[in-house]
Amino acid sequence: MHWYSNPAIVVAVFGILVAVIIFGSPRSPRVIEPVNPDDPDKLPDGIKRTVLVAGGGLAGLSTALELAERGYDVTIREASDVIGGRLFAKPVEVLNRTFYLEHGFHGWFYNYYQFKDIRKRLDIDHNFKPWGPVHMIFRDHKPEILYSEGPYPLNLLAIVYRSLNINFWQALTTVLAIPDLFWFNYDEVYERHDNISLAEWAQIYHVNTNFYDIIMQPSLSVTMNERETLSAAEMLMYMQIYFLNNPKADYREVTTVDHFTGILEPWVKKLKSFGVIIELNSTVEGFVFDNKTGNIISADDKNYDYFVLATDFGGVRDIMKSSANRYVNNALVHNNIQRFMGGIDGLAIAPPYKVIRIWFDKQIPNAPDILQCPEHYPINLIAQYHLLERESAIWANKTGGSIMEFHLYTWKYGPVSDSEVWGIISPTAMEIFPEIIEKNFKILAVNVFSYENFPSFQAGSNRHRPMSHFAKSCGISNLMLAGDWLRTSYPSALMERAVSTGREAANHILLSDHVKQVPLLVASSLGPGILSAWW
Repeated sequence: MHWYSNPAIVVAVFGILVAVIIFGSPRSPRVIEPVNPDDPDKLPDGIKRTVLVAGGGLAGLSTALELAERGYDVTIREASDVIGGRLFAKPVEVLNRTFYLEHGFHGWFYNYYQFKDIRKRLDIDHNFKPWGPVHMIFRDHKPEILYSEGPYPLNLLAIVYRSLNINFWQALTTVLAIPDLFWFNYDEVYERHDNISLAEWAQIYHVNTNFYDIIMQPSLSVTMNERETLSAAEMLMYMQIYFLNNPKADYREVTTVDHFTGILEPWVKKLKSFGVIIELNSTVEGFVFDNKTGNIISADDKNYDYFVLATDFGGVRDIMKSSANRYVNNALVHNNIQRFMGGIDGLAIAPPYKVIRIWFDKQIPNAPDILQCPEHYPINLIAQYHLLERESAIWANKTGGSIMEFHLYTWKYGPVSDSEVWGIISPTAMEIFPEIIEKNFKILAVNVFSYENFPSFQAGSNRHRPMSHFAKSCGISNLMLAGDWLRTSYPSALMERAVSTGREAANHILLSDHVKQVPLLVASSLGPGILSAWW
């Protein structure tokens, strides 16, 4: 029997040819080289420069590492009692044992190039392991197990082939209807789609329901934003970074130990080896400005040459607002700060969210270590830490118990006590894992973290989103910004955006002192389609 007599093979071959013609080939990452390659790698001997970094999250730690390695005297001031920002892990006594409880589960993706570079410099690659296929359950669709495997574009065709909910025709018609997926152009997509929400965009382009629910909705949930308000352009960029950019775009890793042990402790140790000072429980109340130049002189009576705001958006807004109140009678400084505040006036904080970790006396057999459940509000994701991290696994093997973490994004139940959270989400949790009630699981301990500190990426906000050197345009030339709420000139998101903008902030300072900048390896601004450059 000839191959062309088998309809399934004919369709597959035809699909491959169409994919190659339409989708083109994946784009390699690009390097943003230093603009001053001939300058020295470090500050010359005898030259001293001091830097205050406000905020000890990924952005602040990234800034500090780049500057400290090049001879700068860096001080990090962190308002919390632990380092790490939204990556923190703090020791808590639970069931007569010390666990490091994290802000929440994090996955580390293939396109996180800056962070992978830092991992190598900290010698912590051994603290990571692959996160395998993505397990998802739905209320309106069959369960899915998604993974990308094989050369491009066969990896995408294989995803459709394996899917229980999407067929080839649905995927192809969706791609043709939404050219911004494969013919993505980062420099233009925000002009076309930032002013509409993801929900509006899906309606305009008649996005196939199955394609939207299975492929796009899980990515949407991790932004902490709602599809009724999230910028369509932002989601299109996420699809490139986490799915379409190259065959390995969805490859991700998790830590084998808690974030303090695996990432933060080695990072802090490296910084301190360069003399970096880290002050916890230390807030920056405001800046003192030079009345003649408009630059910052000090923060809370301590003088520095440069200042980096690497707090979350709310922290930046509060620090600058407090500073403005001190200079109502100084036209130069007051106007500079007002220009700064006006530049971020259109930004907001995403809805509140909660993370609840529960120690049970039993385990659910054959359950995935990470389960995404985007249609099971208020639960968006469940991580089983006894299957992920070493310390939790030791406890579970000894007791037969389990440690499950429930991520509750865009919390809509208002202010409730920690003791009420499980009662609210337990019906949904038992719908997902009926074994909890069937096998009479007993709760041994509960920990709840509540937050309202994630940046909103609502439609129309990109034009208000500053870049790392924004303060210079406001007349404050020795102030830089770093954080995941900023805008970059290349595709980036979430933790990688924080690390990348931290490096950008350091680069602006290095350039001012004629020290060679640090290169950045970033995802391509073009999608894989052959027409991306002209679309």
